[in-house]
Amino acid sequence: MAGGGLIPSGARWHVAALAVEMSLAVVIGVMLLAIAFAYNVGLDLTPDKEHTLSDQARRTAGRLEKDVTITAFYNSREQGRVREIKELLQRFQRESSHLQFKMYDLDRSPLLANRYGIANYDTAVIEGADRVLVVRNLDESGLTANLIKLIEGVERKALFTVGHGESDPQDPDERRGLSLVAKDLEAESYRIERSSDLRTEISPGVALLVIAGPRTDFTDSEIEVVRRYLNAGGGALILLEANAPPKVQALVRELGVVPGNDLVVDERNRLFFADSFAPQVAYFNEEILPYTGAPPAVLPLAQSMSVERPERADVENAPLAFTGADTWVDTDRSSVETERPEFQEGDRVGPVPVAAIAHVRVGEKGKEKEDTGGSIVVVGDASFATNLYSGQLGNKDLFLNMAHLAARAESLIAVRQSGPQGGTFSRIYLTAEEARVLFWTSVVLLPASVLLFGVFVGWRRRTRSAG
Repeated sequence: MAGGGLIPSGARWHVAALAVEMSLAVVIGVMLLAIAFAYNVGLDLTPDKEHTLSDQARRTAGRLEKDVTITAFYNSREQGRVREIKELLQRFQRESSHLQFKMYDLDRSPLLANRYGIANYDTAVIEGADRVLVVRNLDESGLTANLIKLIEGVERKALFTVGHGESDPQDPDERRGLSLVAKDLEAESYRIERSSDLRTEISPGVALLVIAGPRTDFTDSEIEVVRRYLNAGGGALILLEANAPPKVQALVRELGVVPGNDLVVDERNRLFFADSFAPQVAYFNEEILPYTGAPPAVLPLAQSMSVERPERADVENAPLAFTGADTWVDTDRSSVETERPEFQEGDRVGPVPVAAIAHVRVGEKGKEKEDTGGSIVVVGDASFATNLYSGQLGNKDLFLNMAHLAARAESLIAVRQSGPQGGTFSRIYLTAEEARVLFWTSVVLLPASVLLFGVFVGWRRRTRSAG
């Protein structure tokens, strides 16, 4: 044999090159692991990002300006749960130098537990800013909610009107109730109140007035109460379906916000197995609401919300949220009666504004009191906030961020953990176009390519054996 060995010289070079490549790959892998360990780099591949703090949790921890201590009590017989609690607290601690935590076995620390009034496992106590808060649900949302309460100091009042067929914050019904978003507001330091009659003055302590899908009209005296509330610096979030009661429409028109009483069609981005009448909110006015990274919200049967020059000189307004450029507005709402809507003459092309904001100035422009006036946010749909839709994509974030914007609580604007799904909605969201691409790729093209490759291999073998 050439070279006097069992392996030819050319093959030896290939073996040596392969060994060098594998050694380099091992060295690079070890270096990457060392860097990841040194800088605490992790990769969360879970579908719901269970091991990564949400944007809201990170922002909340980052807002801490004073030292805070979290004391957690666990059950030592459940070591898996103990590790989860420790990892969660470490994730919060990495976001703020003001946050420290301690962990105690509840059974072995009865004196300390009694001092805090703790009797259950997986419970924590947050101490800071001269306050002590008990976290009954020791998870990310529970910790975040209590840190918000600690930072804010006081609860804001959110008053929901319920006397005109509006969706009710106490109603658990999927299609009409707002109980889920009401609980979300409570978790972010709001106290929920209801009113069936606005003819008396709205309390000065109310930071947010919510009017969600009224079906019957307000009285003149109620409209005047809302007007005075806004002039005094109150905040309002009004969710209007098409053809809303006339006096409510007139109220927002005074501020230059004009409901279109039309239908927004989104054929391109419609969800798989859904119709085209639930447009997605594609982007926001970033001068008012900076990009948060939240998934797009879906507005069932939405109407447009145009902005015009307001009748009042003390009002400034602007469009706030828009659908994509591929959407259009059916001005007579006739598309809802067809399975496949088509653009008709007279319809308006997108982007379509579906939410607007107006600010009522108090005092002269440029003066110190200019920013103390009231704010009103108007959204051209009310169904998106109901229990059925609030867990879809970015609907919860849209409702809460709009509410905070109206209540002048901009520091609470964030992206939250995904909420519970309502109805038959799947956690996997695909547009109709994405579903078609997935179908043709996975069901048709990939099996067909495997089949053709098999036919080719069989044909090659037959030709060789025949030769």
